Amino acid sequence: MNQFFRTVLVGCVSLLLCTAQAAEKDVNIVFIPKSSDQVFWELMRIGVDKAVQDDGHVKLTWRGPAHNDDTDSQIKIVQLYTKPGVDAILIAPTDRARLVGSVQKAVAMGIKVIAVDSGLDGNQHLNFVTSDNYAGGQLAAKTLAGLLHNQGKVAMLRTVAGSASTDDRAQGFVDYLKEKAPKITLVADVYGGGSIGKARHSAVQLLATHPGINGVFAVNESSTDGMLRALRDKGLAGKLRFIGFDATDFLLAGLEQQEIHGLVIQNPTQMGYKGIQAAAAAARNQAIQNRTIFTDITMVTRANYKTPEIQKLMCSRC
Repeated sequence: MNQFFRTVLVGCVSLLLCTAQAAEKDVNIVFIPKSSDQVFWELMRIGVDKAVQDDGHVKLTWRGPAHNDDTDSQIKIVQLYTKPGVDAILIAPTDRARLVGSVQKAVAMGIKVIAVDSGLDGNQHLNFVTSDNYAGGQLAAKTLAGLLHNQGKVAMLRTVAGSASTDDRAQGFVDYLKEKAPKITLVADVYGGGSIGKARHSAVQLLATHPGINGVFAVNESSTDGMLRALRDKGLAGKLRFIGFDATDFLLAGLEQQEIHGLVIQNPTQMGYKGIQAAAAAARNQAIQNRTIFTDITMVTRANYKTPEIQKLMCSRC
């Protein structure tokens, strides 16, 4: 073998070794959830941890604010991890607009950013891993309209302004009623706050202000929890048709007692798994296949919530 081919062969072998080493190099990923006070994030952490284990070369940091209305804390966490050595940030933005500046600074440092669960304005993030929240809102409206035989008065309890995921659910709910159930009137549309306590207080006020409503829709775990507690406070639990979002043991007990008539549940475990996959791929500069990655949504009722498939989606200890 002449010297030229020896040189080419050595170069090729070196390139393959370098490529393999690069593929095996650990990547540092920071996951910033919306809060630490909801079962939803416990379920997402299961998927995150499974993806980290399956990958084998991800170092994970998990850190988020206490409540999903604490955008200031989430901004500070992004700023804290905008530093050398961080390869990617996965964030579930508490506010689609206010996080943009901090995300831009992270991207400017070469950190890859992936949005999870809730949308982020601008185009700095490479992927968005989420449920089809608009479709989830439409499913909630369809179910509630069926329970009300397409007529009556309803109210909606949101969480915090600027939360893209829940605003999309609300928009889907509103649009469905306008297009498919025009005899149902939405008489109240209220932002209840980011914690269960705030949601409960807002729901009590809503129910007092609108005593003649026939049904309610709550857009996330904390607002659904707060609404159920408010309905019990007012002696209305089971008397109004009630559709919520997400599932906890407390909410499933309400479903069993027919105080809640349907829960739109997501697949946060799947969301967390796909989020880590996207972040790891971005950190390794791999090609992006789909900018938006949708995960599953399902309507849970008293009739189906004990099935193995639904139980698996909702169980944080399985």
